[in-house]
Amino acid sequence: MTKIKREKERFFVKYKVSILVAIGLIASISSGYAAVQYYQLKSPQGEVLYLEKDVKESGAKTVKEPDQEMDAFLNKRWEIEDNMEPGTVAAVYIVPHNPQKQIVTMTAPFEYMTLADVQKKVGDQIFLPETLPGGHAFLDARFEFGIKNEYDKAALYQKAEKEKKEYVMQPLAWTNELEYLYTTYQSGKSYINLNITNYEGVQESTTYEANLDQQKKEVVKVGQIEVLYTEEAKKDQTDKSIVWVVEYAGKKMQYEVVATGDVLTKSKISEFVNAMMPKK
Repeated sequence: MTKIKREKERFFVKYKVSILVAIGLIASISSGYAAVQYYQLKSPQGEVLYLEKDVKESGAKTVKEPDQEMDAFLNKRWEIEDNMEPGTVAAVYIVPHNPQKQIVTMTAPFEYMTLADVQKKVGDQIFLPETLPGGHAFLDARFEFGIKNEYDKAALYQKAEKEKKEYVMQPLAWTNELEYLYTTYQSGKSYINLNITNYEGVQESTTYEANLDQQKKEVVKVGQIEVLYTEEAKKDQTDKSIVWVVEYAGKKMQYEVVATGDVLTKSKISEFVNAMMPKK
Protein backbone atom coordinates (compact mmCIF):
# COMPACT_ATOMS: atom_id res chain seq x y z
CA MET A 1 0.00 0.00 0.00
CA THR A 2 1.38 3.40 -0.94
CA LYS A 3 1.54 6.26 1.53
CA ILE A 4 1.17 9.97 0.92
CA LYS A 5 3.36 12.26 3.00
CA ARG A 6 1.44 15.51 2.98
CA GLU A 7 2.56 17.66 5.90
CA LYS A 8 5.20 17.10 8.52
CA GLU A 9 3.91 16.80 12.08
CA ARG A 10 6.57 18.85 13.82
CA PHE A 11 6.87 19.21 17.57
CA PHE A 12 4.15 16.63 18.30
CA VAL A 13 1.06 18.47 17.03
CA LYS A 14 -0.84 15.16 16.90
CA TYR A 15 -1.38 15.22 13.12
CA LYS A 16 -3.87 18.10 13.24
CA VAL A 17 -2.16 19.91 10.38
CA SER A 18 -1.70 16.82 8.25
CA ILE A 19 -5.31 15.73 8.72
CA LEU A 20 -6.55 19.16 7.69
CA VAL A 21 -4.37 19.01 4.60
CA ALA A 22 -5.63 15.53 3.75
CA ILE A 23 -9.25 16.66 3.86
CA GLY A 24 -8.51 19.94 2.10
CA LEU A 25 -9.01 22.41 4.91
CA ILE A 26 -5.66 24.17 5.16
CA ALA A 27 -5.93 27.88 4.43
CA SER A 28 -3.63 29.36 1.80
CA ILE A 29 -1.25 31.71 3.58
CA SER A 30 0.10 33.57 0.57
CA SER A 31 -2.25 35.37 -1.78
CA GLY A 32 -0.53 34.29 -4.97
CA TYR A 33 1.33 31.24 -6.17
CA ALA A 34 3.90 31.65 -8.91
CA ALA A 35 6.16 29.06 -10.45
CA VAL A 36 6.10 25.46 -9.26
CA GLN A 37 8.93 24.97 -6.80
CA TYR A 38 10.33 21.71 -5.50
CA TYR A 39 13.43 20.22 -3.94
CA GLN A 40 14.78 16.73 -4.31
CA LEU A 41 17.39 14.46 -2.77
CA LYS A 42 19.02 11.67 -4.75
CA SER A 43 20.98 8.54 -3.93
CA PRO A 44 24.55 8.12 -5.24
CA GLN A 45 22.97 6.04 -8.04
CA GLY A 46 20.72 8.91 -9.09
CA GLU A 47 17.46 7.57 -7.63
CA VAL A 48 15.14 10.27 -6.27
CA LEU A 49 14.80 9.42 -2.59
CA TYR A 50 12.91 12.51 -1.46
CA LEU A 51 10.86 15.12 -3.29
CA GLU A 52 9.46 18.13 -1.46
CA LYS A 53 6.67 20.25 -2.95
CA ASP A 54 4.37 22.99 -1.72
CA VAL A 55 1.11 21.69 -0.29
CA LYS A 56 -0.73 23.58 -3.02
CA GLU A 57 0.62 20.94 -5.41
CA SER A 58 -1.02 18.11 -3.44
CA GLY A 59 -4.35 18.48 -5.19
CA ALA A 60 -6.19 19.22 -1.95
CA LYS A 61 -8.82 21.93 -2.23
CA THR A 62 -8.04 24.69 0.24
CA VAL A 63 -10.54 26.89 2.04
CA LYS A 64 -10.22 29.66 4.61
CA GLU A 65 -11.59 27.59 7.48
CA PRO A 66 -13.84 24.57 8.10
CA ASP A 67 -17.58 25.13 8.36
CA GLN A 68 -19.22 24.88 11.78
CA GLU A 69 -20.22 21.24 11.39
CA MET A 70 -16.77 20.12 10.29
CA ASP A 71 -15.18 22.23 13.03
CA ALA A 72 -17.36 20.54 15.65
CA PHE A 73 -16.52 17.11 14.23
CA LEU A 74 -12.78 17.83 14.33
CA ASN A 75 -12.95 19.21 17.87
CA LYS A 76 -14.67 16.04 19.04
CA ARG A 77 -11.99 14.01 17.27
CA TRP A 78 -9.18 15.89 19.05
CA GLU A 79 -10.98 15.47 22.36
CA ILE A 80 -11.31 11.69 21.93
CA GLU A 81 -7.74 11.29 20.74
CA ASP A 82 -6.36 13.35 23.61
CA ASN A 83 -8.03 11.00 26.10
CA MET A 84 -6.83 7.74 24.58
CA GLU A 85 -4.26 5.71 26.48
CA PRO A 86 -0.70 5.87 25.08
CA GLY A 87 0.01 3.00 22.72
CA THR A 88 -3.61 2.42 21.66
CA VAL A 89 -5.36 2.58 18.30
CA ALA A 90 -9.05 2.35 17.42
CA ALA A 91 -11.64 2.74 14.69
CA VAL A 92 -14.06 5.43 15.86
CA TYR A 93 -17.53 6.41 14.68
CA ILE A 94 -18.49 9.91 15.80
CA VAL A 95 -22.25 10.30 15.50
CA PRO A 96 -22.95 14.07 15.58
CA HIS A 97 -21.71 16.42 12.86
CA ASN A 98 -20.94 13.42 10.63
CA PRO A 99 -23.48 13.31 7.77
CA GLN A 100 -21.27 10.97 5.71
CA LYS A 101 -21.00 8.56 8.67
CA GLN A 102 -17.21 8.48 8.46
CA ILE A 103 -15.24 5.93 10.44
CA VAL A 104 -11.90 7.42 11.48
CA THR A 105 -8.80 5.69 12.76
CA MET A 106 -7.42 7.34 15.88
CA THR A 107 -4.11 6.67 17.54
CA ALA A 108 -2.30 7.53 20.74
CA PRO A 109 1.47 7.16 20.33
CA PHE A 110 3.60 5.06 22.64
CA GLU A 111 5.43 7.36 25.04
CA TYR A 112 8.74 6.54 26.71
CA MET A 113 11.14 8.54 28.83
CA THR A 114 14.24 6.35 28.54
CA LEU A 115 16.25 5.33 25.51
CA ALA A 116 16.52 1.76 26.79
CA ASP A 117 12.73 1.38 26.84
CA VAL A 118 12.44 2.77 23.31
CA GLN A 119 15.08 0.42 21.91
CA LYS A 120 13.48 -2.53 23.67
CA LYS A 121 10.14 -1.74 22.03
CA VAL A 122 11.34 -0.96 18.48
CA GLY A 123 14.17 -3.49 18.41
CA ASP A 124 16.74 -3.15 15.63
CA GLN A 125 14.40 -1.29 13.26
CA ILE A 126 16.20 1.97 13.99
CA PHE A 127 19.30 3.33 15.71
CA LEU A 128 19.03 6.16 18.22
CA PRO A 129 22.11 7.89 19.64
CA GLU A 130 22.34 8.66 23.34
CA THR A 131 23.37 12.23 22.55
CA LEU A 132 23.27 14.69 19.68
CA PRO A 133 25.82 17.45 18.92
CA GLY A 134 26.08 20.19 21.53
CA GLY A 135 25.70 17.76 24.42
CA HIS A 136 21.96 17.25 23.85
CA ALA A 137 20.87 14.12 25.70
CA PHE A 138 17.84 11.93 25.01
CA LEU A 139 14.76 13.24 26.84
CA ASP A 140 11.68 11.41 25.54
CA ALA A 141 10.10 9.72 22.53
CA ARG A 142 6.73 9.15 20.93
CA PHE A 143 6.23 6.59 18.22
CA GLU A 144 3.74 4.41 16.39
CA PHE A 145 3.80 1.22 14.39
CA GLY A 146 1.73 0.39 11.33
CA ILE A 147 -1.98 -0.27 11.89
CA LYS A 148 -4.00 -3.37 11.15
CA ASN A 149 -6.94 -1.32 9.94
CA GLU A 150 -9.54 -4.07 10.06
CA TYR A 151 -12.93 -3.20 11.54
CA ASP A 152 -16.65 -3.91 11.12
CA LYS A 153 -18.33 -0.73 9.94
CA ALA A 154 -21.85 -2.12 10.31
CA ALA A 155 -21.12 -3.26 13.86
CA LEU A 156 -19.99 0.24 14.80
CA TYR A 157 -23.16 1.76 13.38
CA GLN A 158 -25.28 -0.77 15.27
CA LYS A 159 -23.39 -0.17 18.50
CA ALA A 160 -23.90 3.59 18.20
CA GLU A 161 -27.62 3.10 17.60
CA LYS A 162 -27.96 0.73 20.55
CA GLU A 163 -25.90 2.69 23.07
CA LYS A 164 -27.07 6.18 22.03
CA LYS A 165 -23.60 7.61 22.58
CA GLU A 166 -21.78 10.48 20.86
CA TYR A 167 -19.19 8.03 19.61
CA VAL A 168 -18.26 4.35 19.67
CA MET A 169 -14.89 2.67 19.27
CA GLN A 170 -13.46 -0.63 18.11
CA PRO A 171 -9.88 -1.35 19.29
CA LEU A 172 -7.41 -2.12 16.52
CA ALA A 173 -4.00 -3.79 16.54
CA TRP A 174 -0.53 -2.55 15.63
CA THR A 175 1.78 -4.30 13.20
CA ASN A 176 5.43 -4.85 14.13
CA GLU A 177 6.67 -2.30 11.57
CA LEU A 178 7.74 1.09 12.92
CA GLU A 179 5.85 3.93 11.23
CA TYR A 180 7.43 6.98 12.85
CA LEU A 181 9.44 7.93 15.91
CA TYR A 182 9.68 11.49 17.24
CA THR A 183 12.27 12.18 19.92
CA THR A 184 13.41 15.17 21.94
CA TYR A 185 16.97 15.82 23.06
CA GLN A 186 17.87 18.47 25.63
CA SER A 187 20.89 20.44 26.76
CA GLY A 188 20.00 23.01 29.42
CA LYS A 189 17.30 25.20 27.90
CA SER A 190 18.10 24.04 24.36
CA TYR A 191 15.97 21.38 22.67
CA ILE A 192 16.35 19.39 19.45
CA ASN A 193 13.67 17.30 17.79
CA LEU A 194 14.82 14.21 15.91
CA ASN A 195 12.02 12.70 13.82
CA ILE A 196 12.39 9.40 12.00
CA THR A 197 9.70 8.22 9.58
CA ASN A 198 9.30 5.01 7.63
CA TYR A 199 9.53 6.35 4.06
CA GLU A 200 9.18 2.98 2.35
CA GLY A 201 6.36 3.03 -0.21
CA VAL A 202 5.67 6.76 0.02
CA GLN A 203 3.84 7.80 -3.13
CA GLU A 204 6.35 9.23 -5.62
CA SER A 205 8.75 9.83 -2.69
CA THR A 206 6.96 13.14 -2.17
CA THR A 207 6.34 15.18 0.98
CA TYR A 208 4.07 18.23 0.81
CA GLU A 209 5.15 21.21 2.88
CA ALA A 210 3.10 24.29 3.79
CA ASN A 211 4.49 27.75 2.89
CA LEU A 212 7.38 26.40 0.86
CA ASP A 213 7.87 29.79 -0.81
CA GLN A 214 8.59 31.38 2.58
CA GLN A 215 11.51 29.10 3.38
CA LYS A 216 15.20 29.22 2.47
CA LYS A 217 16.48 25.84 1.33
CA GLU A 218 19.73 24.34 0.13
CA VAL A 219 20.88 20.82 -0.69
CA VAL A 220 24.13 19.95 1.12
CA LYS A 221 26.19 16.77 0.67
CA VAL A 222 27.59 14.81 3.60
CA GLY A 223 29.77 12.19 2.01
CA GLN A 224 27.45 10.40 -0.43
CA ILE A 225 24.28 11.55 1.37
CA GLU A 226 22.28 14.53 0.11
CA VAL A 227 20.67 16.60 2.88
CA LEU A 228 18.05 19.36 2.55
CA TYR A 229 18.80 22.30 4.85
CA THR A 230 15.91 24.68 5.64
CA GLU A 231 15.60 28.00 7.44
CA GLU A 232 12.17 29.45 8.19
CA ALA A 233 11.78 32.80 9.96
CA LYS A 234 9.03 32.88 12.58
CA LYS A 235 7.77 35.79 14.63
CA ASP A 236 10.42 35.60 17.34
CA GLN A 237 12.81 32.92 16.13
CA THR A 238 14.21 31.09 13.12
CA ASP A 239 13.49 27.39 12.81
CA LYS A 240 16.23 25.35 11.18
CA SER A 241 15.93 21.79 9.96
CA ILE A 242 17.66 19.14 7.93
CA VAL A 243 16.07 16.19 6.12
CA TRP A 244 17.64 13.18 4.47
CA VAL A 245 16.55 9.69 3.42
CA VAL A 246 18.70 6.58 3.66
CA GLU A 247 18.09 2.87 3.80
CA TYR A 248 18.22 1.29 7.24
CA ALA A 249 17.39 -2.34 8.08
CA GLY A 250 16.13 -2.85 4.53
CA LYS A 251 13.73 0.13 4.49
CA LYS A 252 13.95 3.74 3.36
CA MET A 253 13.87 5.94 6.44
CA GLN A 254 13.43 9.71 6.50
CA TYR A 255 15.42 11.57 9.14
CA GLU A 256 14.59 15.11 10.20
CA VAL A 257 16.35 17.28 12.78
CA VAL A 258 14.59 20.47 13.89
CA ALA A 259 16.12 23.15 16.10
CA THR A 260 16.15 26.89 16.73
CA GLY A 261 18.92 29.44 17.12
CA ASP A 262 22.50 28.38 16.34
CA VAL A 263 22.17 24.78 17.51
CA LEU A 264 21.86 23.68 13.89
CA THR A 265 23.80 25.52 11.19
CA LYS A 266 25.12 24.53 7.78
CA SER A 267 28.59 23.97 9.24
CA LYS A 268 27.15 21.47 11.75
CA ILE A 269 25.06 19.40 9.35
CA SER A 270 27.65 16.64 9.00
CA GLU A 271 27.85 16.27 12.80
CA PHE A 272 24.12 15.55 13.03
CA VAL A 273 24.06 13.16 10.07
CA ASN A 274 27.07 11.25 11.36
CA ALA A 275 25.52 11.05 14.84
CA MET A 276 22.77 8.89 13.31
CA MET A 277 25.24 6.34 11.98
CA PRO A 278 25.49 3.24 14.21
CA LYS A 279 28.95 2.86 15.69
CA LYS A 280 30.64 -0.24 14.31
